[in-house]
Amino acid sequence: MSNDKLYPAGTPLGNEFAVACGEKPSPKLPQRGEPAQGTSLRSADSPLRVYEDLIHLPQMSEPDKLAAMRTLSRITIAAWIAAPDLMPLLVTKQVSLSIEHGNAFASPFAYANFGLVLCGKVGDIETGGNELMEVAHEMATYNEAIRQIKQETALTWNQIFQQVIANLMGCSVNPTCLVGEFYNEENGLPQHEVANDGTAIFDVYFSKLFLCYLFSEYAQAVEYSTIAERYLIRITSATLAPFYHLYDALARLETYPKSSVQTQAEILEKVAVRQEKMKQWAQYAPMNHLHKYHLVEAEKSRILGQLLEAEEFYEKAIQGAKENDYLREEALAYELAAKFYLSRDREKFAQLYMKEAHYCYERWGATAKVKNLETRYPQFFPQSPNVVSTPIHITSGTTSNTSHIAFDLAAVMKASQAISSEIELDRLLSCLMQILIENAGAQTGYLLLENSGEWAIQAACKLNDSEQVCATQVLQSIPTANHLPESIINYVIRTHECVILNDATREGNFINELYIQHNQTQSIFCLPLLNQSKLVGVLYLENQLAIGAFTPERSQVLNLLSTQAAIAIENAKLYSKLREGESRMKQFLEAVPVGIGVLDAAGRVYYVNQRGIQLMGKGIDPSATPDQIPEVYQFYLAGTDQNYPTEKLPVIRALSGECTTVDDLEIHQNSAIVPVEVWGTPIFDEQGNVAYAIATFQDTTERKQAEHLLANYNRTLEQQVAERTAALQKSEAELRYREQELRLITDALPALVSYVDANRRYQFINRTYEVWFSCSRDEILGKSVCELLSEAVYQRVEPYVDQVFEGQTVTLEAEIPFPLGKRSISATLIPDFDRNAQVRGFHSLITDISDRKRAEEASILEERNRMAREIHDTLAQSFTGVIIHARTALSKITVDPQKAQTHLAQVQNLAQTGLSEARRSVEALRRPYLLENSDLLSAFKHLTSQLESSIGIKIMCEAIGIPYSLPSEVENNLLRIGQEALTNALKYADATEIRVELIYESTQGILRIKDNGQGFAIDSSSHNGFGLLGMAERAELIGAQIQIHSTPGQGTEIAVSVNQQEKPS
Repeated sequence: MSNDKLYPAGTPLGNEFAVACGEKPSPKLPQRGEPAQGTSLRSADSPLRVYEDLIHLPQMSEPDKLAAMRTLSRITIAAWIAAPDLMPLLVTKQVSLSIEHGNAFASPFAYANFGLVLCGKVGDIETGGNELMEVAHEMATYNEAIRQIKQETALTWNQIFQQVIANLMGCSVNPTCLVGEFYNEENGLPQHEVANDGTAIFDVYFSKLFLCYLFSEYAQAVEYSTIAERYLIRITSATLAPFYHLYDALARLETYPKSSVQTQAEILEKVAVRQEKMKQWAQYAPMNHLHKYHLVEAEKSRILGQLLEAEEFYEKAIQGAKENDYLREEALAYELAAKFYLSRDREKFAQLYMKEAHYCYERWGATAKVKNLETRYPQFFPQSPNVVSTPIHITSGTTSNTSHIAFDLAAVMKASQAISSEIELDRLLSCLMQILIENAGAQTGYLLLENSGEWAIQAACKLNDSEQVCATQVLQSIPTANHLPESIINYVIRTHECVILNDATREGNFINELYIQHNQTQSIFCLPLLNQSKLVGVLYLENQLAIGAFTPERSQVLNLLSTQAAIAIENAKLYSKLREGESRMKQFLEAVPVGIGVLDAAGRVYYVNQRGIQLMGKGIDPSATPDQIPEVYQFYLAGTDQNYPTEKLPVIRALSGECTTVDDLEIHQNSAIVPVEVWGTPIFDEQGNVAYAIATFQDTTERKQAEHLLANYNRTLEQQVAERTAALQKSEAELRYREQELRLITDALPALVSYVDANRRYQFINRTYEVWFSCSRDEILGKSVCELLSEAVYQRVEPYVDQVFEGQTVTLEAEIPFPLGKRSISATLIPDFDRNAQVRGFHSLITDISDRKRAEEASILEERNRMAREIHDTLAQSFTGVIIHARTALSKITVDPQKAQTHLAQVQNLAQTGLSEARRSVEALRRPYLLENSDLLSAFKHLTSQLESSIGIKIMCEAIGIPYSLPSEVENNLLRIGQEALTNALKYADATEIRVELIYESTQGILRIKDNGQGFAIDSSSHNGFGLLGMAERAELIGAQIQIHSTPGQGTEIAVSVNQQEKPS
């Protein structure tokens, strides 16, 4: 019977009912959509009273009233389908009859329907019920049951949602169209309209609203929502109503930014109505509706630019959905939050939330949505794993044991003590697995720990059948896929509940798990390791031979041990982290090219780094008292044979709380004397007492040599010491205390010490950074090198940073602008390798060499001035003699030709002498600037680096053999020959690749320069050009041999060889 026939069919029955109740028949039925008269359920004139205890009403006995109840119960469902507006009237009358005349067989049905009407029509949720309905139907089972009772309309309703599920699982070409195995909207909608099946029509358009929104077709979603709203009355108080309000509001908010001003106002008004309804529902059932309300508020705050409010609402929505197991809405909340962060260019947050959404959709089984995310956001899912196409429904499988079963308490205590005694993580995991396997009766066990947000196998243990011993293996984060039943693991992680299966292949909710089917596993025990409700790990045990292997006694023992295991794992992780921090701090100190020594409060040597051992010639001497330190470590007053006074040593004065610096100290190592500058710094504990004294000392040999060249230069290099007032925090753990000590040591260094990770961001800096950059440590940490320096400065140092990430230790000098002015710095960058020999970051030490540079420049200037005066004086004398003899010869040329000839010969001698003197002096002045502060190899590397960066072609420079020094004149001329050859290659040969090689052999040194330019014929006139002739002359000056090989089109090679012992005449 169609819905149209149902409507009039109920009319005669209704009239009969009215007569039976003593009322006049209704002269006219309400039209569709027109409210029925007399349906004011809770009005002041309503005779209806609500009883709290309806079960105690008397039994209905009057025949006419019983007939009326029978008639009303027959037509109520038909009214709900065909004429929903009649339903409140029919239900109200049934309840009224029951209260006034007693309970009948149909009264419970009437009370339930009355609650339905109160929730939907009147909005009185408190009266209708404290919780709204939750849907957890299994479609296939219900379809079969509905077919057997031949309820085609109900079957259609079920099939609509069955097709929605199929679309989500990826079984449809277009996930937003309900066309597939279970339902076809193109055929179904016309049939529903003819049958006036408003429920089915609503279900179709609501489903399309939901799917279009989920797959980002927002305009279509709003269109379908508008149509669905016309039929919303047909689902009064059904479970779809809250979901309709949710997705209608979300879809409209998505269209807000591109809408007109008037439409935007209408959208906000519509959303406010939806939210008012949702808020009312949330008051009575927050576990079902509050997170929906928060999610809409988050989206509304987003479009209105209320960013902080939006963040807060997103987090509330995620938390609410997660706590109440709304997996689908948890996924949606994560996705919308990810889109919100992505729109604000916060990609790291966006990636984190989008991956959570991906994971939730994957757990839900929405394959189509998972693929949709991977397609729309490929930057977050470069290699997405295959999505499981069928969701796992967990209905049972957890087991609890409340029986009081006796067990060996002594054995449990012994096991607990063994677990708690281990602090090294690997040893703990090995011990833990062996204990748990022995106490569980398992063949195989796995321990899963979380690593970077992913759960992975960290330890495995297998019982050797023949020897009955456990073989434990500590692993390196093995994924669970293909190794364990992931559905069980995910369930335990999600619920924090234990899973015990006595026969996994035949019972429980995991029978269809591929792992179980493939391995035919019998007994399974999966236990969460919890510490203060926090999931620390997951223990998975199995026995493939025995059914019911995990008895209640063994389960009870494992539950007792699990908390101890969780605590031990947490402690071991903390210990491992602290050890790693201590190791890193030691790496920092050992990488520093400055000597560091530490005394404890008693004045005993506590620590010396590698550079300190090199400078002093020995390390820690535990027998040395404070008074013996100058003698034991050979500290002397500069320029004397007298030991440095103990009381004046900066490190000893630091024990008294003083910060001092001295530069009159020398370290004697056998016949070598090393002048050093020493800084002493006290380290205070929380009570203000000196706990340690730190001495940092630096070899000042080069600086002293510069001071010797400058007789009038008497300034002492001043170093600014970083803030040293940070107090040591008292710590329960010795390792944490040591880490703090080492950090304080680096903070005391008068140089920049830092660690930069693979993303080129600062993860560690000492306090000197705060002084040089005029900002706090917190403002620098996390910044990239480019962000801390200016863009222009970073472009200068970027090639060196690239080199260190290629695994090279890099040393450079440069002048860098800082907030308080420019500084000349010397930087050493040392790569930090992981276990796989990959560079994961680098350590850097940067010292201020501004004073040294100024001293060197002043020394060079003074030397050049001296040479200029010498040239002037010698050449002036020679040229004066030339002039005098020339004039005399001129006056005698006719009178006395013989004397004139003598004078001319003298002119020639003086001119030759002056020319030689000029060449010698000029050559001395012309030492290339590249060789002033470095050797020949460094000069060539600097020259080629400058040319490569400025011209843009590839220039390689390398040394073959062990470099050694050559005489100054040889290095000067070799550098000039190399400069000329490089200029020719760049200017005339059109080369794209040049190789410079310095070959250090035992008897001779060779400079070889090769290019891939156009070359030339050796016998051509170009070979006699000025450049090549100049190179030949320079080679001759130093007694070197020059060879030139060139072929047109194949490039040119120039080799200059000079004997190591030979010096120019």
